[in-house]
Amino acid sequence: MANVVNAAPPEVTVPDSWKPAKPFDAFDTVGQFIPHAVTDDRLLVRYFQDETGALKTWAWFGPGAEGAPGRVHGGSVSAMLDEVLGAAVWMTGMPVVTVTLKIRYRHPLPVGTICDIETTIERMTAKRAVVTGVLTARGGKAIAEAEALYFRLPDSELPPGLDAILARRRAQ
Repeated sequence: MANVVNAAPPEVTVPDSWKPAKPFDAFDTVGQFIPHAVTDDRLLVRYFQDETGALKTWAWFGPGAEGAPGRVHGGSVSAMLDEVLGAAVWMTGMPVVTVTLKIRYRHPLPVGTICDIETTIERMTAKRAVVTGVLTARGGKAIAEAEALYFRLPDSELPPGLDAILARRRAQ
């Protein structure tokens, strides 16, 4: 008999000191590739900031993200890591796009798993950022590690109003 996986993400508790964060608040829509609200059975991401201001993220991989039977597709893991590592840079006030993304898959991820994603900005200049991250299943098993290079978007390519939001973040 096959495993039955809940098609909706479970409720997840986070420490009281974590406050909700919106890295992409200027254009946060349900049409984004990785939803920030429950809209389907694939992927869900939630962003928080802890008491130090560090970005904390949890992610859920539903049955729509299945690759091999009962396991999450590696492309879903890759997309989630790309989004979250990029979000860490956006939170600093720098709008970026991905240039390179390297993933090391350490263990297969069962469908329906809730994960935590830790990010570290290793290096950042005015025009680029290098970020690393680890996607860990709740309970402590590291599923995948990533390193990404992001380039800053030119101001001329930013949507109207986004510059003011990003300037406030840079001033914090």
